[in-house]
Amino acid sequence: PPVSVPTPDGAGGAPKASIAVGPDRDAIAPSDDPFGETAGTVVYLGQNWSSSRSQDFYFTSQGSQIVPYDWFLALEQPDGVVPFRIEKNMLKFRFLTQVQDDLNPDGLPVGFAKDQGRGRAWLGFTCAACHTNEVHYKNVAYRIDGAPALGDVGGLLISLTDALKATLGQADKFDRFATTVLAGKDGPLARQALKAQMAKVIARREGYNARNFPAGNPAGYGRIDAFGAILNEVYHHAVRAKDLTANTDNTQPADAPVSIPFLWDTPQHDKLQWNGSATNGGPQNVGALGRTVGEVLGVFADFEVPEDPGLFGYSSSVQIQNLLTIEDWITNLWSPQWPDAFPPIDPAKRDLGRALFEKSCRNCHADINRSDPNRTVQAVMWGSGTDPRMADKFANRTGKSGKLAGSYSLYFPFAGDKIPAENAPGKSMLTNIVFGTLIGSPFHAPIDELSKLELAAPPLVPESVQVGELKEVGPRYKGRPLNGIWATAPYLHNGSVPSLDALLKLAKDRPTEFSVGGREFDPVAVGCKQDVKGVFTFHVKDASGKVIPGNSNEGHEYGSNLTDVERAQLLEYLKSL
Repeated sequence: PPVSVPTPDGAGGAPKASIAVGPDRDAIAPSDDPFGETAGTVVYLGQNWSSSRSQDFYFTSQGSQIVPYDWFLALEQPDGVVPFRIEKNMLKFRFLTQVQDDLNPDGLPVGFAKDQGRGRAWLGFTCAACHTNEVHYKNVAYRIDGAPALGDVGGLLISLTDALKATLGQADKFDRFATTVLAGKDGPLARQALKAQMAKVIARREGYNARNFPAGNPAGYGRIDAFGAILNEVYHHAVRAKDLTANTDNTQPADAPVSIPFLWDTPQHDKLQWNGSATNGGPQNVGALGRTVGEVLGVFADFEVPEDPGLFGYSSSVQIQNLLTIEDWITNLWSPQWPDAFPPIDPAKRDLGRALFEKSCRNCHADINRSDPNRTVQAVMWGSGTDPRMADKFANRTGKSGKLAGSYSLYFPFAGDKIPAENAPGKSMLTNIVFGTLIGSPFHAPIDELSKLELAAPPLVPESVQVGELKEVGPRYKGRPLNGIWATAPYLHNGSVPSLDALLKLAKDRPTEFSVGGREFDPVAVGCKQDVKGVFTFHVKDASGKVIPGNSNEGHEYGSNLTDVERAQLLEYLKSL
């Protein structure tokens, strides 16, 4: 089929990549997929990004540092001599593969980048690792910029750590690894130093894994407990060195994973995150920085809280200017539209579905013009009875403040609340670290605007609040426009419903288990197919029949009173957004 070439970039003001790439953005069509989901070609939809802008987004570092970059290139898989980074292994964790080009000379997957840290280069994740996806239909792979990725972040990092441990522990593996990494500098002393460095990096990775990937209920594909990881890293880094005894000191299991939000229209929102915990806007876009700096702190930024915090901020690897530039690019990103090669939308059913949307959905999900440069989105915070774990854990998180005891939540003296030594709230700890990171960077944020940043969710609402004809139940999550919603399965904030068709049914009629990680698109149910062998299986309930905390698929039963004919009409309209 013909490639859909997007319109040129808007006036983003950021430099384009110094490369010329075709309309396929140098994507690799998966021909050796471990789950058998191959495709013959890759197509991009018109989202107002040029080919070079997509490449910029994929490979611009945000300051994330996972392992030394040259180590990743040389690393073998834990149980053999096959390179860790080969296409089939990356596809196993559902990361999208790319060919080599000028911006990506080593052929990294989408969302992997080389970050130049202090003294050496590191491999890190970019925003695209979690916000680029691909769906397949009739042997065509449709890449969608800004869509929630299906990557298994925990599985990848645990396997990467196992590969490092195997390399350090097996003489033949280490010999091959050292020969490559130490090329031109090899020798007994260099190898001894390399082993010591590897032991430190392994300890760092094992510590992160222990804090943020609890055993027993893995997040799986397409979900991550970002807030849990962010707060764990904040609390753990605040522990004084003399008090550190374990990798999990001052942390809690990151066991409230959520579906990754889609990015289009994000800069146009007044509040962000599922629980509305981050404000947006302000001079120099400090609102966006508050959100994105916190995100990088949770996903592998190297940052340090000194034993006696002063007034000069905290040193970190966070790339502040890059975060501003990326936010600028996203401002011009449009939602994807239903592809021409998919089954055509029925105009009559669509128009009838629009009337149903106006009646059942419009109060929480505004209908906006995706291409309007002046579009704005006001968040609708509403308790719809969905799983409360993510909102509850963020609102109620406390821990020891350690080095931050006596500091102020807004970092500067007498700014904000004073942080207590015991049971310090997560919002105060996170705000202090975010502000300190900004102050310690080359970016000079306006202090008066920083003080207006809100990094706290709205208050939790009591059970069964009646508002008009609707009953509000449980913590409030954000309702947002549904343009492009067809490309963002699975649904609800915790990814507990596989398709839009299932979402428009009573909770008791929704699937309680389904596969996540498959890319084959179901244009009738509007979601990905649920019976893909080998990928992760999402379970609403455990083996005893009890709902797994964080995995409930209840709530949001708006539209569930529709007939089968009406539900099909509403689905037809949702496809058209």
